[in-house]
Parts: sequence; C-alpha cells; structure tokens
Amino acid sequence: MVARARTLALVALFAAAPASCARPRTPHLEARWHYQVDAPGAGSRVVAVQAMFEDARTDRLTLPPDSMKVVSAMELWTAGGWRTVQRTRTGWSEPSCRSRCTVRYTIDLGELAAACGDEVDCASRVGAATLSPAMAWLAHPVPRLDVPATVDVRSPNALEFVSGMHAVGDTGRRFGFRSIDLDEGSFTAFGPLRRYVVDLPAIGRRPARIDLALVGSDPFAMSDEGVRAWVEEAGGVVAQLFGRFPVDRSTLFVLPAKGREGVVFGKVLALAGASAVIVLGDRTPSAARHDDWVLVHELFHLGFPTFRGEGRWLGEGLATYYEPVLRSRARWTAELDVFTEFARNMPRGLPPRGSAAGLAYRADSGAIYWGGALFALAADVKIRERTGGKRSLDDVMRAVLDRGGDATRVWTVAQVMKLGDEVTGTDVLTELYDRHAARGEAIDLDGLLGALGVEVRPPLPGATEPEVELLDDRPLSAMRRAIALGAP
Repeated sequence: MVARARTLALVALFAAAPASCARPRTPHLEARWHYQVDAPGAGSRVVAVQAMFEDARTDRLTLPPDSMKVVSAMELWTAGGWRTVQRTRTGWSEPSCRSRCTVRYTIDLGELAAACGDEVDCASRVGAATLSPAMAWLAHPVPRLDVPATVDVRSPNALEFVSGMHAVGDTGRRFGFRSIDLDEGSFTAFGPLRRYVVDLPAIGRRPARIDLALVGSDPFAMSDEGVRAWVEEAGGVVAQLFGRFPVDRSTLFVLPAKGREGVVFGKVLALAGASAVIVLGDRTPSAARHDDWVLVHELFHLGFPTFRGEGRWLGEGLATYYEPVLRSRARWTAELDVFTEFARNMPRGLPPRGSAAGLAYRADSGAIYWGGALFALAADVKIRERTGGKRSLDDVMRAVLDRGGDATRVWTVAQVMKLGDEVTGTDVLTELYDRHAARGEAIDLDGLLGALGVEVRPPLPGATEPEVELLDDRPLSAMRRAIALGAP
C-alpha cells in the first residue's frame, strides 16, 4: 500500500506540473550530470528530482541506504514515455545510463528523518522545515566519475530554500560541483527559516560572507541578532589565525535543540560547497556564547583541506588543538583553561599499552581528536624551538590556506607535511609524521607538558580530574604563553 501510494503521488505530481515539466528538460551542454529539483510545497516534505546522466559508463544508480527506504519508484524517460526502472537490492539498474538517460523520482524527507532519528547527516525536521545534505536525495551512478554536475532548484517560495552547494550565478537556484564530491553534498534546508548575512574580513579581497540560516520558526533565547553577532565574533576569531576568513562564501545552518543550553552538535560538509550545521540549545543565553567551543571548531575546519580515505586525525586534531588556543587569544578563556584541557584530555590520544599502531592507522575517537591535537602541540613546540620562535604551526596553517587548501579542496597528508616543512625551513612535520603517525611511537606527553611549565597533579579528594598549575620558571614557559596568548 505504501509503495502504491507513493507511485500515485508521483504520477499526480508530474501530471499537475506545467507543460514545461512534462518532458525531460535539456541540460546545459557542459554538464555530464544535471538535476532539476522541485522543492516541497507548503505542508509537504517531498522533494521531486529529475536527473540526466550522460556517459555514466555504468547501468547502476543508487542513493544512501536510509534514502533507499523512502524513495518512490524511479522512472526512465523513453520515446514512449515514462517507464519504471528495475529496482535492485542497493539501487536501480538501467542499461541506457551507460550512454545517456533521464530519470525521475520523489523522496519524502519527512519519512527519511523519521527513519534515521532526525540526524543532520541524514535528514532532520525542525517544525515545518527540513534540513538534509544534498547527497541524501540526489541519486547518482556508481561508481562515480569525476565530471561536472549542475543542480537547478525550483521552490514555490524563495524564502523557504537555502543550500550550501556552490552557487552558479546570482539567482541562488543553480549550483555546480564535481560529481566525485557528492559524498560531501552540502547541507540544504527547505521550509520556514530566517536568513541573515554575516560579513567577515578577507584581506586583499572582497569581504567574506557567511549566509546564516536559522532553520524553523521558533525563536532562540539568544535572539536572532544575538546568534548573528555570535557567528560574526567566532568568524573573527578564526580569521585572526588565517589572516582572513578562510572561504569567500559559506552557509551556516543553525538548528534549535529544544529545552537545551549550549551547542550540542556541529558538522562541516564542504566539497560541493562550504556549509556547516550547528545545533544550538534554544535556551542558550547570549552571555554564554563565549563558553561554547563547537562553533570555532567547525569554522576552523573551513580553513583546512579535506582528505579522502586518510588524515581525519590531522584535520580533527588541528581543529581540537586550535579551538581552545584561538578562544584564549581572543580572551574568551584563560591560558590555564587551555592547558588544563590539554593535560586532562591528550592522554586519550596516546597509543594503548602494547600497541604499535600509529595515528594514521587508528580509528578510535581518542586518536582522531586528541591524538591529532597532541601531534599538533608537539609540532608547534618543535617548530618554535628549531626556528628560535620565528616560525610556528600558525605559519603552516596560513601557508596551506594561501595555496588554496581550504575545506572545499582535497589534499593529501603528504602535501600538508611537505608544505609545512618548506614554510618553516625544518623537517619537523615529516619527522613527527614518520615517528608518531606512521610508526606509532608515543609522544612524551609528560615531558612536553613539563617543559612548557604545565604541572599535573593527582586529583583532589573527591575529584576525578587531575589538578593543573602553570609554572613560569620552566624551559618553555614563555613558549606556552606565546601559544595561548598569541604573543611573540
């Protein structure tokens, strides 16, 4: 019954559409993939998609597993009209797609959100609005080729649609990216939302812009202007490291967490267009905005390249390292807070006793976040030592971005290490990578903290966390202050 109802709904949708929608639309000649997307109408969460694939070299089409559960029957355009495409266990099979095919289907994002628990990686309902990454509803050939893809979106209400995909032109309705990047298909929201613009410094270029979308209709305790100011401040903190905000154009979606305080989740998807999501407790007061670390963490990600199949420990580790450091430099938090956090959490990044696995081969969260952060701290200290304080890890971050390495680009870890050594005039990064990421040697955390003047003592009676004190008479105490305060 459910499948039949969806099929009838699909027929009704296209039957009721204007004559221009009755036949496949002609795509732009430069596009190998072209999507025409009809956004949901009032009271609906159903997205209608028509897709043309040219020279896909495969007869297999697919969507993510959760999406496959709620998509309607896919239909193929033929000389005789639309016919159903054969469904397989993991997608659809259509031989004509090897050369060229046009298909259509609908997907109910409300059903998708219900099935996956309103996870933003899949689909999330916020009142009458829905947020989802584009990859959740754009079917594609497998394996994917690296060819141009365009997406045209028609929405009955221009104020109820926003996407982080790369915009083509100024209409806000046409987007373009490489097909290989669809696995990071940017976040998109349909339905009621409030839109604002946040302008940030971009030295030597036009000001960088964050398109801020507050998803849904419900207010935040922080107020809309408070959220906008908070984003502007956090963007400015990140710009202090890079010398400018990392990307010229990005989209930030803020979703409410009902009855909560603080930020409960954040994520960046950037290859198809720089976008990020923040889930903010709707009871969070403006006075608490500097207590949050998630927004700075996610905005930092925009200034560092994306990796494929490697390097998550490096990207997440750098964001974990720099987030408290940048907040300290902005005087949002104290130097003691930074190194207390490092002292209490970096032991989680050390290899388990008896393990010889390096960071490059570990998948546990301790390695990815705190092992990577420990690598960053060790690298920063060693670079400063070997250059007499003339260079630091900051210089590496700026150089990577200046060479085009923002989150919308794919790099390799080796490229980062090589450029970092070139910029600092040392072999610090390649040496540390070889020893700790590749071979699995443990970094001497106790010795490193001790030299920085970070004294770690046993927990007080009744406490579980160790006590931390900063000492200013240790060999690298001045370096510790330079890291945390941004001083020379």
